[in-house]
Amino acid sequence: MRRAQSVRHYGRPSIALTSDDLGVLKEPGESDEDVLRRQLLEKDRQVDQLTAQVDQLKLQLSQRPPLEEIQALTKEYKNLDLLLQGTQRENERCMAELEKVKAREKLLEKKLCDLAGENWQSTLDIPPASGAMAIGSRSGILGHQRTGTALSGSPIAVSTLSGMYSHSRAGSSSSSSSPSAFTHPHQQHQQHQHQQQDQSQSDDHAHDHTADLSTLQLQQQEALAQKLEQIKLLVLGMDQRLQTREGALAKKLEVAEGNTKKLEALKRELPVAISV
Repeated sequence: MRRAQSVRHYGRPSIALTSDDLGVLKEPGESDEDVLRRQLLEKDRQVDQLTAQVDQLKLQLSQRPPLEEIQALTKEYKNLDLLLQGTQRENERCMAELEKVKAREKLLEKKLCDLAGENWQSTLDIPPASGAMAIGSRSGILGHQRTGTALSGSPIAVSTLSGMYSHSRAGSSSSSSSPSAFTHPHQQHQQHQHQQQDQSQSDDHAHDHTADLSTLQLQQQEALAQKLEQIKLLVLGMDQRLQTREGALAKKLEVAEGNTKKLEALKRELPVAISV
């Protein structure tokens, strides 16, 4: 009795379940052989795909370089990357210095424009020679101004003006009261002496003023010439240093471009080697 109950509770599964599954898989009007044949064809196609993939992997494995070469390429890639970063930092520093030099050059050009005018290059003749022509022309203009000043304050002009003044005064006095000109000769003599004293004092003052102006202008010319010469030497030195730095920067750029090309070639080669 106990054995019958155990068999009843733990019976074997029937084969009808498998036939039901096959009935679900197959289409209406297909037999079990057709279903199995279709599944077999699908498996064959999968096997063919896997076989082709295995052959391709074997080919890539045969073309793969050795591990030592891959490690050497990786090390060279890291070294070139570090070198490229250092070159880029050096290029940035050189470009910053170049910008500073250009800004300083613009500032000096502005100072030269304030001192010598807009056409200071042609005036000072900085590229080939010194700026003596500009200083000479400026001194000529200043000399012409000094000559005009001296003529305006010369004894001839003063005496001419005083003579004209005295003549007009004498004419007016003679026309208005002619008897008084003959009645007061002593007063006329005193007036003439006073006029001569005033004229001599004005001449001395004009000479002193002209001498002071000429001395001051000469000092200003000498100071301006020294300042322009210093600025010229400074500009020439900066130009020479700028050319030297540009040459060094061009060489560094060539080296950086060469390293960049090597790095790009390694970048193209390295992923292929790693994928293999």
